[in-house]
This record gives sequence, structure tokens and C-alpha cells, in this order.
Amino acid sequence: MKRFMYYFIWVLIIFIICYLGSQYYMRLKAIAESTFDYKGTLIFYFVFPILMGMLLKLPGLVKDIKQQKKWTFDWVKLLAIGTPTLYIATIPIWTYKSFGEHFLFADYFRITIFTPFITVAGIVLGYCLLDVLKK
Repeated sequence: MKRFMYYFIWVLIIFIICYLGSQYYMRLKAIAESTFDYKGTLIFYFVFPILMGMLLKLPGLVKDIKQQKKWTFDWVKLLAIGTPTLYIATIPIWTYKSFGEHFLFADYFRITIFTPFITVAGIVLGYCLLDVLKK
């Protein structure tokens, strides 16, 4: 029962943060539409999924921290998973204005810029950033 409550509270926290994050995103989007400055919206669109991925891994990391073992860092996982997902997650930033002319596959990504694919890549990146720390 104690373990159930632990995970249930984490799920509630994640839902609350998702709700507050979506409210904040809508506010940023409204400001961006009135000022024609989308930098804040793009940065939030990049950072929020990464933070959510980290939040998903946090219960497991807390469990690992309680163990008394030696810490290691998995470079292979970071390079194999982290690098491609970082590239995909930063697409909205790199295709913004001046960067977009020299970006690999810029035309394709301009069409599909705000898709769930980019959000999922950010979540995987955030999860991976904490998952590479192992005991």
C-alpha cells in the first residue's frame, strides 16, 4: 500500500505539472501572437518535454539514490539515444528564422515542426538524461 501511494502521488504531481505547463504554454502562445516574438514559446516547447521526461524517471532515480552502491555513467546510451533525440527536440529552435536556411532537412521540418514526434523526442531525452546515471 505504501508503494502504491508513492507512485500514485508521483502520477498526481506529473498531471498537475502537465496541466500547469499547458496553461503556461497557452499564455506564452497568446503573448507571442500579439508581439510576433515566438522565442519564448519555442524555448518552452523545447524545455518542457525534457523536464517531463526527467520527472518520469525521478521516482526510479530516488530509489537508486537510496541504495549504497557506486555510481556509473553510461556514455553509450547517452550518445546512442541522447544525441538523436536532442537533434529532433531542438528542431523548432533551429528552424526559427536565421538558423533555418542552413539546417539539415529544414524544409521538411518546417512542415512538421509542431508534431507529437518532437514532444516524444524531448520526453525520451529527459528520461535518458537521468537514466544514464546508474548504480
